[in-house]
Amino acid sequence: MTTLAVGVHIVACLHLLLTPAVGVQKYDSAFEKLIKEKSDRIHEKLTKEKFDSVHEKLTKEKFDSVHEKLVKEKYDRREGRTTRLTREGALEQSADKTDLGKVNRAGVIHYKRAAFKKTKREDGKLFWPDSGNREGQLYSGAADFTENLSWGWHHPSGVYNTIPVGSPLIDDERNIYLGADDAIRKFDVTGILKWSYAPRGQLAAAPTLCVASSRRQAAPENDDEMEEDELRPDWAKGSEPTDNSQFFREFRVGDLVKVKPGSSYRADGQQLYKAGDQGLISGIVEGDGDRDKAVIQWTRTGHKTVVQLRAFHNRFVRVAPKQATVTPAMLVGSTTAGYVFALDLATGDELWATWASNEISGVKGAVACKGGIVVVATDRCTDRYCYRYRNQTNVFTPGNLVVRGLSAVDGSAVWAYKTMSPVWNMVPLWGPDNTVLFQDWEGRVYSLDYLTGEPHFRVGGDIGTHTNAAAVYDPVYNMVFALGMVHYNVMNYHMADALGVPTGKYCNPYPAPGILINCWTWPGGRGFVRGYNATSGRLIWEQLTPEPPASGTTGMLNGHGAVGVGTHSRLVVTMGFNCWTNSPSQIWALDPNNGDIRWMRDGPTLWTNFCAGDKEGADIRRAMGGRAACTPNSWSAPAIDAAGDVYVGSQVGVLSRYGAPNGGGSRDVQVLSTLTTGVAFQDAAIAIADGLMAVSTCTSLIVFQTYADQFPNGTWSISHGDYTPSHGMVHGDDVSHEISETAHDHPLAGGPPGQWGQ
Repeated sequence: MTTLAVGVHIVACLHLLLTPAVGVQKYDSAFEKLIKEKSDRIHEKLTKEKFDSVHEKLTKEKFDSVHEKLVKEKYDRREGRTTRLTREGALEQSADKTDLGKVNRAGVIHYKRAAFKKTKREDGKLFWPDSGNREGQLYSGAADFTENLSWGWHHPSGVYNTIPVGSPLIDDERNIYLGADDAIRKFDVTGILKWSYAPRGQLAAAPTLCVASSRRQAAPENDDEMEEDELRPDWAKGSEPTDNSQFFREFRVGDLVKVKPGSSYRADGQQLYKAGDQGLISGIVEGDGDRDKAVIQWTRTGHKTVVQLRAFHNRFVRVAPKQATVTPAMLVGSTTAGYVFALDLATGDELWATWASNEISGVKGAVACKGGIVVVATDRCTDRYCYRYRNQTNVFTPGNLVVRGLSAVDGSAVWAYKTMSPVWNMVPLWGPDNTVLFQDWEGRVYSLDYLTGEPHFRVGGDIGTHTNAAAVYDPVYNMVFALGMVHYNVMNYHMADALGVPTGKYCNPYPAPGILINCWTWPGGRGFVRGYNATSGRLIWEQLTPEPPASGTTGMLNGHGAVGVGTHSRLVVTMGFNCWTNSPSQIWALDPNNGDIRWMRDGPTLWTNFCAGDKEGADIRRAMGGRAACTPNSWSAPAIDAAGDVYVGSQVGVLSRYGAPNGGGSRDVQVLSTLTTGVAFQDAAIAIADGLMAVSTCTSLIVFQTYADQFPNGTWSISHGDYTPSHGMVHGDDVSHEISETAHDHPLAGGPPGQWGQ
């Protein structure tokens, strides 16, 4: 009993002792669990926040790096390349940009990393302003075409998608301008596209650069006192006014007048003027009593009329001349739709556009600009009466009837001159005493006052013939050289099958029906080179050629090596019919003083009916809505550099450099370098500036570096903004770095159809 009680008590005590121990143990376990969970949550939260912060920072850095790289790559692709400035002041292609040999989005391809000096002419002149009015041999061309090749351009959509027109143009900062069927483009010397402009139709002639000048917008300036004396001496001295006094109060000789609404005049079935026409009062014809008459030269028709002074104010109103205005440097061109236009060189914005005629025949010849006057051929011939003594039935035969002088300030008409025969491939030349010289397609030479349009002389020309060549002017001898064809005669040809007539009677211009179409200019046709005094028009000499003349130029030849060592002034003439099977060619050097041949070399012979590249690109060009063929002359106009070497491109697609490497003069003239392009060259194709030579083919622009020495490679950076395309790049639109190559307002009017492909 006792023992049992004691055992129960011990068990009870043990139970009492064990119970608190179990409670404490459970509490510690729960507390530890709570602490652990809270610690884990805090740790997890801290770790996550820290991880997120680090991850976000790393991700942002990586994103920024990748984004910057992508943006940079995209910019480089858009620009095609960037530039850097060497310590010698040279613009040089950067090595980490567009790979050599790859075409960028603007259509530019770089063939080698070449440096160009930063150069600007300080005399106010341009390096190569137009296709024909070159101002001396100041710079050297490329010595080796392969070694000097720098970069080129073709249409970014394909090689045959457009056709350049005329030679490249180079301004005083060596920017390059290239006219083409779809647009006019400006490049800097390293190949960056600065702007492009889609003209109002297809270009009709090679454009030109016009330096800044100050000219009146309307009629030429005249001396007031001389005008008063010429009008009426008695009135100028204060004599009693007559019935003509109202005329004297309102008008003067030299004024530009406009026909009032409702007024017009016809004579012999022709409308001499109509409402809105403008004309120039060129003089006064004295009559009986108060029946004096004023002579008016009409701009639109080219006719002259006389109007009695007392009735003058009833029909005409005076167009007030504007004050002298300074025109900026501009590019001037014409289109087959009849427009003549001017562009600002810096921005490409259109300064003015004038509708000069219904149509302008293209795409040969050039526009010219001097002293605030733009000289341009207009008024496409549309009937057979344009071609005297020819049985002409093909209305698509090219040619323009009127040569016009327009104001460079606003494009307003200043004068107009109708030629005897249509002008074709007309290149205006600046002659002596404010004259402009040119020839028509019969080889007839004209000399006009470029300020007033008054003719000085018209000489030469063989009626019924046709030539693709343009005249050449030599300021040293003051001579103008006409290049044309002699009167057609079957005996002059060795291609009787092409003529299709057994005798020469169908080539006679005088009996009916006149010269037939088969009597045309063909391979083997004899041509002429005639030298005239540029002041009087007197014929000095004549030299016959065995092939049709193609082009010509003058300069100092037969020197080699150093700049300025040319020893003889020469007239270089190329000859050969263009784009026809079995067309041989030659190049001659003549003495401009007497026409003697100093040396001659045979050129390539064309063995197909297409100039190089025309057959390959015909389908693509037709699909683009333009002319199917380039159809240039058999040779481009030669260019002579400071070393006396001759540069010329041919219809078989070869650019050649002729010279005398050993100082042997005419006996040692040979081909020194060639470049085969597979594409023919333009009628005027070559432009030379300081350290630069640019050449246009029927598809592309090719640029050569002409420095004798290279530049160091040390460089520093130029900011991005220095090479950002200018504001208002295309038609005044604010654009980004991506250049628009899409023509605006349908730039192609569709070249005139016909066998010429022009």
